[in-house]
Amino acid sequence: MRRYAFLIIPLCVGTLTAAEPEKAKNPAIGNPEAIEAGKKLFGAGCAGCHGSAGEGGRGPKLRNRAVWHSLDDEGMFKTIQKGVPGADMPASTQPDEKIWQLVAFVRSINAPAMEQNVPGAPAAGESLFWGKAGCSNCHAIRGKGGVLGPDLSNIGALRPMEQIREDIVSPNADGFEAYRRVTATGRDGRKVEGVLRNRTNYSLQIQDIKGNIHLVSTAGLREIALEKASPMPKDYASRLSKDELRDMIAFLARQSMRPPEEKK
Repeated sequence: MRRYAFLIIPLCVGTLTAAEPEKAKNPAIGNPEAIEAGKKLFGAGCAGCHGSAGEGGRGPKLRNRAVWHSLDDEGMFKTIQKGVPGADMPASTQPDEKIWQLVAFVRSINAPAMEQNVPGAPAAGESLFWGKAGCSNCHAIRGKGGVLGPDLSNIGALRPMEQIREDIVSPNADGFEAYRRVTATGRDGRKVEGVLRNRTNYSLQIQDIKGNIHLVSTAGLREIALEKASPMPKDYASRLSKDELRDMIAFLARQSMRPPEEKK
């Protein structure tokens, strides 16, 4: 019986395929001035269908929508430039430079703030956070600060810059169900005030300003007053100057539990 030796040669498919053409580079991505220009263009033309901040309306929601994360810059550019056949999305009449600015703005409302070139002075924003603005009364960063509001230790990795701005100046715009202030008054007149953490037919869990959790039986209550708005102050747009607001956002944008990826 003859024996045959087989020589197996691995075929590297990658060596046989043509190199993919390099994707178009967006000169506006990460450029604060270009993003601001794109924001104005968006407000003047796109907001009528997609909402002033990409929240959706007649047209699809653009903010925090997975489909936009799957589009690269060139794909988004072509979608804006050529429109969407069969839909209400028309082709743009803007020059390429303006379209790139629109792409940069849409990208900025989805990309985590820590990955963006956020203008401002983080050190000045940090002083405001722990001082004049009073943010630390309710918010904590790395174990320091208040407990009534969301922990902001990772806010720069979780939210885009525009969303952080909105959270500060328009706290009711994005919902507030998890942070509603409540006052529970017992039949004996005693009150428990704080943030509602949990509610059932039988009890309330309320966290007070010191961080203590109170389990309150509904059977012993005379009244439950639940606020219909976020407990976040509503006057930061006027209380802080334009520069102070910019610095605050710059500071929060750097708050992340992981270091930002190095840009290639």
